[in-house]
Amino acid sequence: MFEVGKAVNEISGMDEVIMSGAGHEVRILPQAGFNVYYWHYNDEEVLMKPVDIMQIGTKYGIPILFPTPNRIEDGVFLWKGKTYEMNKRGERVKIHGLVKDEPFTVTCLEANADAAVCEACIRIHLADDLYVAYPFPCTLVVRYTLTEAGLHMDMSVTNDGIEEMPFGFAVHPYFSKHGDASKVYLNVPVKRVYETDEELIPSGRIYEMDPSKRPDGEGHSVDSLYLDNVFRGMSEDAESTVDWANFRLHIVSSDCYRNVVVFTPHNRPGFCIEPQTCSTNSINLYSRGLIDESGLLILQPGQTFTSWVDYRIEPLNA
Repeated sequence: MFEVGKAVNEISGMDEVIMSGAGHEVRILPQAGFNVYYWHYNDEEVLMKPVDIMQIGTKYGIPILFPTPNRIEDGVFLWKGKTYEMNKRGERVKIHGLVKDEPFTVTCLEANADAAVCEACIRIHLADDLYVAYPFPCTLVVRYTLTEAGLHMDMSVTNDGIEEMPFGFAVHPYFSKHGDASKVYLNVPVKRVYETDEELIPSGRIYEMDPSKRPDGEGHSVDSLYLDNVFRGMSEDAESTVDWANFRLHIVSSDCYRNVVVFTPHNRPGFCIEPQTCSTNSINLYSRGLIDESGLLILQPGQTFTSWVDYRIEPLNA
């Protein structure tokens, strides 16, 4: 039997949603970007434990990156000949979009014998602080479903305005190193990577990376790679995996997630495999005529875009 309920986080004082069943326990902070900050399977970490849960944003859990994943150069973008400055409450937003630290409204909590569900939404509208940074009215809905197989994420974006809406979407999960990154292995089936400058802003060139430095193939321990790169080449048929001692995580996403960021910092207890629809600085690349390289999504007035990311657990050594 699966269960879902509300509680108050003892450290932060924030409301949280707890979903559990079939050896899984998942906790979500709706007030902090609807961040899945905790996932244990059979009492072992899938996601790394937050170093400081009060660092709301992109330091732990599964942050949601919308409408501009990764970096926007100087927090400024050009769209249809007009320049937009991404200023949110007086501060320039240069990285990871606008909703990562915003409160979401929970719209659904359900549980039965087979699954637990938590759904929430956030809107950008004329009277909203986020509209100053991104003046495109829209509604983002995110739905998490926990089953015996693992955690499934569905996302929809609706253009509530009267003009075309440029956007991208990504998630930024921090998986646990279990205290020893040399014993955690990843395989992300990509060969091509975006060329970037020192600030990780892409030139628009995509090239095949040195095989010894890329994350595809078997036998790559997390500590054997030092990456913070956007790779091209994912699809619904391309599966990433993470192997711990007792279980394997399979990561699959819908075809719109053509890119993936692999981030393997050596000074943190976690690492990231981030499905992403677009490139870093995507709107500006698009405005320079680099249409395919940008991966920018454009939504017509009244239309809704949907996608999904699936995290499936496979027990090992059973």
